[in-house]
Amino acid sequence: MKLYIDYCGKLLEAPNMKLLKKLYNLEVSEDEVIVSDCGLQDFSILPFLKAMEAHRTVAVLDISHNLLGNETMEKLQQIFTSSSQKYGGLTLDLHCNRFGPTALFQICECSVMFSRLEVLNLSENRLTDACSSYLASILQNCKALYSLNIEKCSITSRTVQKVADSLHDGSVLSHLSLGKNNPISGNAMLNLLSKLSSLNRISELSLTGVRLNKIMVNSLCQLAQSSSLSGLFLGQTYIGTDGAVKLTEALSSGPQELVKLDLSYCGLTSHDFTKVCANLAVIGGIIELNLGGNFIGQEVCDALGSILVDPQCSLKSLILDKCHLGLAGIIRIVQALADNDSLEELHLAENSEVDKERTLNYGLMIQGSSTPASQKPNAAEIANAVGAVNAGCTGLEVADSEDEMIKEEIPTISGPDGSCASSCQRNPYGGCQLIQELSEAIALAKKLQLLNLSQNGFSEEAIESLYASWSSSRGGAMARKRVSKELIHFSVDGKRCCGVKPCCKRD
Repeated sequence: MKLYIDYCGKLLEAPNMKLLKKLYNLEVSEDEVIVSDCGLQDFSILPFLKAMEAHRTVAVLDISHNLLGNETMEKLQQIFTSSSQKYGGLTLDLHCNRFGPTALFQICECSVMFSRLEVLNLSENRLTDACSSYLASILQNCKALYSLNIEKCSITSRTVQKVADSLHDGSVLSHLSLGKNNPISGNAMLNLLSKLSSLNRISELSLTGVRLNKIMVNSLCQLAQSSSLSGLFLGQTYIGTDGAVKLTEALSSGPQELVKLDLSYCGLTSHDFTKVCANLAVIGGIIELNLGGNFIGQEVCDALGSILVDPQCSLKSLILDKCHLGLAGIIRIVQALADNDSLEELHLAENSEVDKERTLNYGLMIQGSSTPASQKPNAAEIANAVGAVNAGCTGLEVADSEDEMIKEEIPTISGPDGSCASSCQRNPYGGCQLIQELSEAIALAKKLQLLNLSQNGFSEEAIESLYASWSSSRGGAMARKRVSKELIHFSVDGKRCCGVKPCCKRD
């Protein structure tokens, strides 16, 4: 930090306060240099680079989430080339910048990087297929490289094929992320999966966003049976329930130590989903499971619950956002945690659905009434209103109408005394009773440290009731909440509910 301030003075550059704060982080060791998300550009980073050159010892360099280009990479190559530190592992985190393909050329020109580089994160840079020959050279010559991330780098089948061809028997590559690139042909992906299977080293693989057909899924199953996978990320691959059944069967029969599995947005449905759950139970040992964005519905809640009530359950994080569970399904999942001693994070956002038929009937009745046109709700308001009825005590009042049928069939949610109890008596859908059941379930789920209930249509009164149960049952931990139009996060002190970018999460 002192070196940086000194060089700012010499170069007549005002110190970057975000960067200073990062350098002052006492939780980071001196050889870990983390200056991500500081708004740095090729010119404004110069004092920092001078300071790093004088500092000499670097094991981790994280300059992610800035606006840096190839000029910065050229200077980094010069710094490492002239450095007296020739040994020890090196992590380079360059993701989410403006590096182009020739940034990799600078790595290829540096023998020190070749000998030290263990982790290279290049994701979210526009590398294009022009980087393929440089990437091949890095894979062939960086003998210590075990982790490579080239997600969302605008590469296609050509580069994926180069990656497959560059992997050799002596390669120690165990972590590979190449999702969110397209188009990637079936042949290129099959060649890559086949090569990874033959190496028998891969332990963490991310194919997020790469559509996998049946043949690719079969090849992935062969990899799962031959390799000891610890992490498999298949979000948005749309393998479907049949593909998920095959894959989880392969994982359960292979030499697995699986701890992270992402099957979000894979097109899973309630059909045969119980088989997926049964296979997951056999695998065991999974710590993080993401099933978000699948239309699995309420009927699979018992199968999911059986995983959670199993005494052998090791899950610490479970994501079920946008799974169409409904309020009743949310309750059943939380109820399953009463005797669960492992789960710390549960995400249940956007699961409470609006009954479409009831919405339509309500809309037709309102639109057909003698209510003035200016007071009649539009389609979105109708959906919100009925969603509010489903969620419980919302304080919603139906607009005055001369049509008595509407007053009889559509309940007014606010009672004469304005109380929740009064409105519950008038609500034929039992909304407040469900809120009460959810509150009781939350109180019994004592091991939870983070609960995400965002965008489920809960009223302010319902949220307060749920949070009261949360805060009164966290033992000695300080309860916290973060509530806005989009968020309902309950957490405990020391457990960050948000703020860390998904691409920056570390084990």
